[in-house]
Order: sequence, then structure tokens, then C-alpha cells
Amino acid sequence: MRAKLKPIWIGLIFVLLGLCEHCIGPLWWGCNPPLLLCAVVICSMFEGAKYGALFGLFAGLFADIMVPGVFGLKAVLFLILGYLVAFLEDKILSRNILSSTLAGMVCVALMEIIGWGIASLQGSVPFLTAAQYVFLPRLAMSLPVLLLLYFVFTLLSRDREGFSARR
Repeated sequence: MRAKLKPIWIGLIFVLLGLCEHCIGPLWWGCNPPLLLCAVVICSMFEGAKYGALFGLFAGLFADIMVPGVFGLKAVLFLILGYLVAFLEDKILSRNILSSTLAGMVCVALMEIIGWGIASLQGSVPFLTAAQYVFLPRLAMSLPVLLLLYFVFTLLSRDREGFSARR
């Protein structure tokens, strides 16, 4: 029963995080933390490539709908990152708090560099200015988000039947 409800709980988490990320004004340092991207990374670490890519696609589409720009770009990038993180977790990484946080920070940095590259195509955006006012604050804000999501997905993936049988 619980395994059937798990994707619904994960979907609700993604919807709430997407609404928080895109409907609330800038929180700190003039920007918001990348909640959906962090959720895609942690979801792929815990749930595997299929759910990581699927929730990455839907989270990217939600982000594309909420923010003007190239429609579908974040959906494709989140899908690829969701699948790639799950693949690396299966082959190289272990599912612990350090590797999950490190993978999330690398993905946030990669997405920020891609965003800067797209913004620099439209106009001159100096890298140091973007790093000072966007990259570093979003990286700093993503650390507590990744840690919190790690514990939420740890609780979601816990086997309740085995726990109750031991009591």
C-alpha cells in the first residue's frame, strides 16, 4: 500500500517546492534557492533513473512554465540531470548525505553556468558579477535545502512494514 502512494507523495513534494520557488519573491540575496533542481537530484539518488528522469521532466516543465525564456530547456536539462545522477549513484556514488549533497551542489553549479551562458548570449553579463550576485548565493542557499530533502527522502524510503513487525 505504501509503495503505491510513494510517487503521489513525491509529486506533492515537487508541486509544493515548485510553488515555493516560483511564487514567493526573492528570499535572500535577491534570489531564491533552486528547490526543484535540488529535489530532482535527491529524488534520483533515492528512487533511481526512471523516477529521477520522470520527475526531472515534470519539474523542468513546471519551471519552464513559471519563468520566461527558452521553453523546454529546463525540462530537458532536468531530465538529463535526473537520469545522470541516478546512473552515477548506481555506478560510482553511494547514497549517503555527503555524496547526495555534493552531487546536488555540482548540479546547481552546472545549471547556473548554463544559465549564465544563455544570458551572456543575449547580452554582456560579466562572469564575476554573475558569480557574486547569483551563483554563490544560490549555491549557499541550496546546501540547507539539499540536507532537508535528504532527510525527507530518507523518511519516505524507510520500510514501514519491517519497522512495525519488530515492535
